[in-house]
Amino acid sequence: MENIYSIQLASRISGVGIHTIRAWEKRYGAVVPQRNPSGRREYSDIDIERLVLLSELCVLGHSIGQIARYPTPDLKELLKKLGKMNPNLKSSEVTQLERSPVDIENSLQGLLLALRSYKLDIISHEIQKLKILLGPRELALDILAPLLREVGRCVAEKSLNISQEHALGSLLKFHIGHALFKVQDSKVKKADTIILTTPEGENHEFGIFNAGLLCGHYGFKFYYLGASLPVSSMLDAYQSVEASKIILGVSPDYVGPSENALDLIIEKILNGLDPKGELIVYGHGPYDKKRHEASKQFRSFEQLKDVDVYLKQL
Repeated sequence: MENIYSIQLASRISGVGIHTIRAWEKRYGAVVPQRNPSGRREYSDIDIERLVLLSELCVLGHSIGQIARYPTPDLKELLKKLGKMNPNLKSSEVTQLERSPVDIENSLQGLLLALRSYKLDIISHEIQKLKILLGPRELALDILAPLLREVGRCVAEKSLNISQEHALGSLLKFHIGHALFKVQDSKVKKADTIILTTPEGENHEFGIFNAGLLCGHYGFKFYYLGASLPVSSMLDAYQSVEASKIILGVSPDYVGPSENALDLIIEKILNGLDPKGELIVYGHGPYDKKRHEASKQFRSFEQLKDVDVYLKQL
């Protein structure tokens, strides 16, 4: 018997937002779901497979208007030509995964084992499965944050090397970037608009990647501006998109152009905020927290779980 899914479940499994699915159907005929007697959409495994394929191609730069009516085999062939030989799971695998529990500890150990052996294809496949099985919050808190901490520890102890760390980083940037793209329209947005970036000279961006996943989970509109952004550009974006908060990711390795550089950057940002704006500094950066605590517009968190609590309370 063929499996049938509601639009909510189709969105969760495929990673494509509900509003996007409806738009793709209405404007382009990308999928044509059946309707039950009450008129509600019913999606098949084949529909979900098409949504996954179309989403992957859009992330890689294709226009949905150009590819929406391609037959499914043609979509797969197009992904192969782009070097994505195994771009995603087959619909039957997706269905099986949806019914399978996630063993977080085993997943983390499996990823580390694959990394030690340079099995990058296995890592990519496992991360893809976890993106389907877990929501953005669980992916950030239960998988990515602990994985990155453990890899950092292993590199420091020299049980993993820098090339392995960089290989993992490259894979995660693709997958997390893809996940961020998908969560941006997955929920009704709240009043706050949040900017995510790092200070100029700070190239560690996984902290704000994970914070972005949390923003998407809680329904905030957010703009991911990437790493190493000058204060002037940061504040220009803040004003242009009428943001209410800036999340600034920092790491212990940050080295600014001068002594106390990060403290000066924080002060410049605070001086450029609107009266109701907030700066959230996330990470173990080299700055003097007490120097800024007098400002009601300043918050700081060292752990991702604390950022999660903060966003949840908003």
